[in-house]
Amino acid sequence: MRAATGKKLSGLYLVADLSLPEEKLISAVENAVRGGVQIVQIWNATRAREQSTVRICDRISIVVGKGYVPLIVHNDLNLAKKIDASGVHFDEFHTPAQDARKVLGLDAIVGYTCGNNQDMVRKAESLGADYLSFCAVFPSPSVYSCEIVPLESVRQAKRTVSTPVFASGGITLENAHLVMEAGADGLAIASSILSAEDPEAKSRAFRQIIDKYLTARAGASD
Repeated sequence: MRAATGKKLSGLYLVADLSLPEEKLISAVENAVRGGVQIVQIWNATRAREQSTVRICDRISIVVGKGYVPLIVHNDLNLAKKIDASGVHFDEFHTPAQDARKVLGLDAIVGYTCGNNQDMVRKAESLGADYLSFCAVFPSPSVYSCEIVPLESVRQAKRTVSTPVFASGGITLENAHLVMEAGADGLAIASSILSAEDPEAKSRAFRQIIDKYLTARAGASD
C-alpha cells in the first residue's frame, strides 16, 4: 500500500539496511514505525541476496503501509515499481524526477543525495526533487561511500533552495540537535535506530528532538 505524503517532507527518516538479518530488520522497522518514523528508505538492496530482496521489501512495505508511512527505494527504480513504493532516492543525477514519476506515478517522491556540492543542491531542485539529502554529516559505520559534509553545507543549502533538506550519517541522540540547529528539515537515521535495543523508544527520542526544532520554526514564521 502506497502512503500519501503531501510532498512537504520533514521529520524522522529511517534507512532500512537490507544487509541486516531479515527478522531483525523487519522487527526494527516495525518498532521504529510505532515510535514515530515518518519515512522509510530501503537501502543496500544490491547487497542482499537477489532471490530474497523482493520478498523482504514486500514485508517492509506491509509494515510501513500499516503505519501509513511512505516507502522509498534507494537507487533502484525497477524495484520501487515492483513493490509499489512511494518513491525513489538517487545518489546520482542521471534520472530527472519527472522521468522517475513516469514510472512510479505523478505523486511519487523523488530525492537526491548531494554530497558536499552546492551545485548539486541547485540541480536537485531544478530536477524537481521533493527533498535532498547530505551524506554524511558525521562518520558512521553504516555509511562507507559518503564524504563528510560540514554542517555549514546544510545551512547554505537552506539559504539557497526551498526544497526540504535532510541530513544523514553518524547522527545520534547526542548530536542530532546540531544538525537541526543547522536548519535541516529532517534526519535520516540507520544504525542508531536499527541497532538499538529498543528501536521504538529510540525513534521516539529522535522525534522529540526533531519536533522541538520544527515546532519552534513554525512558531517563528507565524
